[in-house]
Amino acid sequence: MSNGNYDLILAGGRVLDPGSGLDQVGDIGISGGKIVEIGGSLDAASAGQVVDVSGKIVAPGLIDLHTHVAGGIGKVIDETSFANADQVGVHGGVTTVVDAGSTGSYNVGGMINHVIPRSKTRIFVFINAGILGIHRIPEIRDASDIDIDHAIATIQASEHIRGVKVRMVSPSVQSMGAELARKAKQIASGAGVPVMVHIGDIPDDHPKAGEAAKVLLSEILTEGDIVTHTCSHHVGALLDNGKLRPEALEAKERGVIFDVGVGRANFSFDSAKAIMDQGITPHTISSDVTAAGRYSLAFGLIESMNKFLTLGFSVEDVTRMTTTNSATSLGESGNLGALAVGREADISVLDTVQGSFIHHDAAGGSNTGDRAIVPVFTVRAGEVQPLDPGPHPWGWAPESA
Repeated sequence: MSNGNYDLILAGGRVLDPGSGLDQVGDIGISGGKIVEIGGSLDAASAGQVVDVSGKIVAPGLIDLHTHVAGGIGKVIDETSFANADQVGVHGGVTTVVDAGSTGSYNVGGMINHVIPRSKTRIFVFINAGILGIHRIPEIRDASDIDIDHAIATIQASEHIRGVKVRMVSPSVQSMGAELARKAKQIASGAGVPVMVHIGDIPDDHPKAGEAAKVLLSEILTEGDIVTHTCSHHVGALLDNGKLRPEALEAKERGVIFDVGVGRANFSFDSAKAIMDQGITPHTISSDVTAAGRYSLAFGLIESMNKFLTLGFSVEDVTRMTTTNSATSLGESGNLGALAVGREADISVLDTVQGSFIHHDAAGGSNTGDRAIVPVFTVRAGEVQPLDPGPHPWGWAPESA
């Protein structure tokens, strides 16, 4: 910044942006909510606030591509499905979240008019192909629960809606088969957005359902569409009796994106290893966090990243998968997922801790690791956002082995 004045300086951290190749110790100067300088040592005397982040990682604001954050329009008590956006967002080390299918075109107004304006976390929405989303389960029983024209018009009416979510699950997949995914894709194509498909709950022994899994991957999904729950151990996911479906590799070649979506029920370490051994490495890591999942198995995006550290991924890898790659998947690579002068100052400050940590999965398995990432704080649009106490009774580090 030419006049040397800053609202905030993050001083002395490891500035890490894997997408651009930036990895250096230095300062970041912020003014007017934007990054105005990235340098070796900025003038602390010219800053309104200086935060010493020596020894910490200063990364682009993390993006969680699959969450359920409609808590503001859910139950007053006993809510299990919909988390609070800021709890799993800016107060959980993450600056941007995508609500993936909590609401449909008939009730997404609650998200747009109430949850998003009241949240400090940036929120994008993938509306459910079902008219009411998962506020009602099952959200799609048959074709009468899908209103294609209204969904397209709804997406086109809001800058916050960036895609369509459909769950290939019982009982809708038995009644509709591949037509379930086709109708969701019809909405997405009509609105010019990607479709995100939840896989892994398709009973292969049902004629329509078995066909749907193959047709989905081989014909329906196109470049930029997203498969979530890539590492699911359930019937109807990417593995068929331990073997990767060949259609998955075909989809990869077409540019389909494979997202993790850990959640409480759709992630297995053994499946993750088998899938990667056979040619599919997830493109993005997401948490599929819910109100209940925030305290069980999912925990949040950063703990989802830590699961992949135990699978041999580096800190740089998991940072790329939750910044650069996620921004690209949203069509936001020009705005999010990178540290660059002139961009909004969305930053995640992280630390790495050593220890012996154990991570559990939904199949009863576990993996251990000797290091973990923990959040320190976030900066959202130039403002420092503190952490909440964390998803564990002891805080943010994973469970000790």
